[in-house]
Amino acid sequence: MNYEQRTTNYSKKQKALLRKRILVLRRSQSSQEIERKSDEIKRKLFAFSIFCKAQTVLFYLAMRDEVQTKEMIKEALRLGKRIAVPLVEWQKKEILPSELKDYNKELEVGMQGILQPKKNFYHPLPLDDIDLVIVPGLIFDREGNRLGFGAGFYDRFLKKVSLGAKSAALAFELQLVDNIPSQSYDIAVDYIITEREIIDTKIVNRGW
Repeated sequence: MNYEQRTTNYSKKQKALLRKRILVLRRSQSSQEIERKSDEIKRKLFAFSIFCKAQTVLFYLAMRDEVQTKEMIKEALRLGKRIAVPLVEWQKKEILPSELKDYNKELEVGMQGILQPKKNFYHPLPLDDIDLVIVPGLIFDREGNRLGFGAGFYDRFLKKVSLGAKSAALAFELQLVDNIPSQSYDIAVDYIITEREIIDTKIVNRGW
């Protein structure tokens, strides 16, 4: 086994251990804690200039133990923003953005229990229209590196959106770690919003 192979294997082992540790922490939170922290993250997001200026925003549809986006999406629609959500092509490992107009009417439970647009409410939205992508994840560091569950859906998606589009991850503070081993194909997010702070990863990367 050469050096590159040993490094790759070590990174995989590191990532697996990180995922296990942070997943236990995230799932240990009560529903009340998740709701309270999600409300604080929502408050920070909606006061954030990047979000305020964005006309079209893609939100992820949250699993039970993630930062909750339901009320964020509903409020953004009330504010007149154009909202997209992911329709996931699981075989192709691809995200298709679909415009959403009615949260209560247009969604159903899909693969792995994640909400997605119903077939008759799939409204394709051009990638170039998206100003801001709200990104999920399991683990983040302050430079914007992220770990999900290893499928790479959002890495591929972020490579396709326009150069002017920004990305902001929503995370609980407990999901932040000092460093995440990253590969060349991993795409860092521009901002991370937790219940305590908004991290501009470009400033962190410049060492300011």
